[in-house]
Amino acid sequence: MLVLRLSQIPVPKTNRYIRRKGGKVFKPPRVKNWEVRALWELRQQYKGDPIDKKISVDITLILPNHRKRDIDNMLKSLWDVLEKAGVIKNDNLIYEVRTVKRIERGNQGVEIRIKEFADSS
Repeated sequence: MLVLRLSQIPVPKTNRYIRRKGGKVFKPPRVKNWEVRALWELRQQYKGDPIDKKISVDITLILPNHRKRDIDNMLKSLWDVLEKAGVIKNDNLIYEVRTVKRIERGNQGVEIRIKEFADSS
């Protein structure tokens, strides 16, 4: 099992975070800063070849407060950064996901556990 950790929770990936300016699409600084930091942290922890088989992923989102957050949009950002960092070859290899939100006042981060998917079919 591969265990990876990020120091910050994902910035949700929604259309309102990518804006057009003069016909160009760009990411606001908040989104870009999270992505750059997450990529750096993942590359420090994982040096192997991208995982190229069916996988099961357990995610623990450590949230600093009870503010409402949409899990599925956070996961989309997380899948993209795992792919860009070369941890997984493609997010379509994720066959099973378990996600838990845990509140730790004043603390935040993500714990990612990746293992081979046990195909029962």
